Amino acid sequence: MAVLTRLQAVTACLYGTRTYSKTISYPVDEKDNLYSKTDTRHPEDVANSIVQTLLTAEKPGKILQARLDSIVGTNGWTEKLAEWALAKMEKALKAGAKMGPALKVAMDKAIEAMNEVEGFARDHPVMCTVIALGVLATLAPWALEALGFAELGIVEDSFAAIWQSRYAGFVPKGSLFSFIQKCGMTLKWATAA
Repeated sequence: MAVLTRLQAVTACLYGTRTYSKTISYPVDEKDNLYSKTDTRHPEDVANSIVQTLLTAEKPGKILQARLDSIVGTNGWTEKLAEWALAKMEKALKAGAKMGPALKVAMDKAIEAMNEVEGFARDHPVMCTVIALGVLATLAPWALEALGFAELGIVEDSFAAIWQSRYAGFVPKGSLFSFIQKCGMTLKWATAA
């Protein structure tokens, strides 16, 4: 038996072996497994977490932004997520949810800005939506951007673009839409603290 093994070793040296008993593969990036590439959470669940965080926030700024970024995860702010967050915020405001100090300040700013819009009545059917958008503009301006209200204007094929198309190309000065567009273009930097 030992002679046969030696003979196999010699022939392997001369002619090489045809089969390999063990294949070793190495990952392309050793940190690849540390990062999740897909977020399996439903946007509605993420939106619930966002609104809960906004409701309980002590103050706006970079700490709040970091908390929201960690909730949003690797997929980032999508239009669908922003729509869910807006709907959840509107529902929470209508229900009279308990608010933290940051949300109270943001809501006061939104109401103050809403009062500046010409002809906007307090009993307007979308008042709560406007306040919710104003709150998002103050505490999470990137959510307005995801809805299509970007710093440089309305994003094509977005929630905002669909809404703007209802004006048939003419958005009146002082309208609700122009107010929210202004929020998206100017309040983006309000949270930098």
